[in-house]
Amino acid sequence: MKLVYKGVLKSENQLPLGQLPENAVMFKEPTSMDALAGALLKPVVALSVLVILFYIAISLWRHWDSPLEMWGLFSLPSLLGLALFIPAMIVHEFLHAIWFGKRHVVELYVSLNFFMVVCVEPISKARFIWLSLFPNIVLGWLPLVAWAFMPFHPVFSNALFVFAMLATVCGVGDYYNVYNAAKQMPKGSMQQLSGMNSYWFMP
Repeated sequence: MKLVYKGVLKSENQLPLGQLPENAVMFKEPTSMDALAGALLKPVVALSVLVILFYIAISLWRHWDSPLEMWGLFSLPSLLGLALFIPAMIVHEFLHAIWFGKRHVVELYVSLNFFMVVCVEPISKARFIWLSLFPNIVLGWLPLVAWAFMPFHPVFSNALFVFAMLATVCGVGDYYNVYNAAKQMPKGSMQQLSGMNSYWFMP
């Protein structure tokens, strides 16, 4: 895998186009950045609520009784989790990129709101689902589980939860890709990106 930095993404027209086979079928998904942002708004809110409910449930289960313990989400140590999450956004994209083929060129774009890696080479359905989920497992889900079972610490615990919460919720675009792939791609099909949209085809 060769990672190439492509600079600031100002428009989806900057994204590379893949050489699609004639039988390629575009995913049923938004065709612009603005439309995608609108489609993801409700899932972001719903996932945020679920993570907060998880926070409350674990706090009560672990009998963390003081306000600092139960409501550490609103304490100063949570800023540490936020600070750690910002560079982790780059790590998130790198964890996507490593699952493309060894000879594939993967392009990295940045914008005011996100980082994005793009590769226009075809990959299997299973690999596409796995590479979409992998950064969220490593940076979001596993830290959430670790937070739930670790001994409480007023600084580290709160920082870890905020970091894990942001890493989990900000993966909503990846979950959307997984949902589309699982629902729309037949068994044995291949996924390929062109522009900002995914396509599937039978090899």
